[in-house]
Amino acid sequence: MKFRITLFATISGILIPLNSAHAFSEAEYQYGFAWGSLNAICAAYSLNAISDKNAGMMMNLIIEMGNKDIKDSKLKNTFNNLVKTDNGLKKMGCSKLIK
Repeated sequence: MKFRITLFATISGILIPLNSAHAFSEAEYQYGFAWGSLNAICAAYSLNAISDKNAGMMMNLIIEMGNKDIKDSKLKNTFNNLVKTDNGLKKMGCSKLIK
């Protein structure tokens, strides 16, 4: 009986992490990537690390890529809503750069 428990624990310890490696769907990954990239560009802009022109170009490109790559319509709507209404983007002055 002890052997069976050990065997079960060993197999479970191997299979569960392998199964959890793909915890996010492709759409969730693309949503997170686009939103994280947008915030990183905005943070760099707020620190005057990049110009208005470059920040605007990069942010609009990320938004365009996000809309193309996020296949789940609910996540795409959430992303676009956040782009329009997020207070963090407004506080850092990035919302004026988005077309």
